[in-house]
Amino acid sequence: MHSPNPSDSNGFGRCSGAGFERNAEMPGGCHGRHGRRGPRMFDAGMLRYVVLKHIAEQPRHGYDLIKLLQEQSGGLYTPSPGMIYPMLAMLEDLGHVSADADGNKKLYTITEQGREFLQQNQALVAAIEEQIAARRSAGGEQMRERLRALRDTIYARVRGQQLSPEQVRQIASVLDRALAEIQAL
Repeated sequence: MHSPNPSDSNGFGRCSGAGFERNAEMPGGCHGRHGRRGPRMFDAGMLRYVVLKHIAEQPRHGYDLIKLLQEQSGGLYTPSPGMIYPMLAMLEDLGHVSADADGNKKLYTITEQGREFLQQNQALVAAIEEQIAARRSAGGEQMRERLRALRDTIYARVRGQQLSPEQVRQIASVLDRALAEIQAL
């Protein structure tokens, strides 16, 4: 049976490069130097399982996968084209998917080898999907809405009025306190 380790030798490693560390919150999660980036929803090793599962459900275009993953995560995660398209090319190179021209796009379909790979790793795929659901149900979309509202309010205040230096300091102080309190949780 294939190892369910996302850092296996099929070319999908975990965090790599100087300054990257493992994130204990979620297998495969990484964060950049000094933790500034925060945990990632997926690393490439984990994302390939989810992408392959979605292609197994029905043939898909890269853009469809990006939107589906965004929807599945409740808006918490939107993979970049720079993450999805190279992964699709790699899945194709591995023989897990085939790509057919569909107008000016490629339509990706799972191969028998890809189905076997998914079958061998179905426990890992289920665990990844549970993690996605847990993050989504943990209020992720509500947090995104609050962050958008905060951002919009700050921008409206800064753009709409001439703020005094004291008002700017007060806004910065409120944001600093909120940041410190959240980090202390």
